[in-house]
Amino acid sequence: MIEITYLDASKNERTVTFESYEDFDRSQQACLIGVADYYPVQKLTYNGHDLDYHGTYGDIFFYLMKQDLSQYN
Repeated sequence: MIEITYLDASKNERTVTFESYEDFDRSQQACLIGVADYYPVQKLTYNGHDLDYHGTYGDIFFYLMKQDLSQYN
């Protein structure tokens, strides 16, 4: 499971979850999630493990592509 906590335009903390990396990937490819790319991410977890990500929502896709997520399965 991927859980992303970010700040929206009003600086309200929001959380979006995906059941799998594949679900997240599909949402990015199809632009299914109405989250702006520039929203700052407060926390990114994969299967309960904090990935210590610091950046924007739009950069998560590329960040995850470079990670060895198999160590968290």
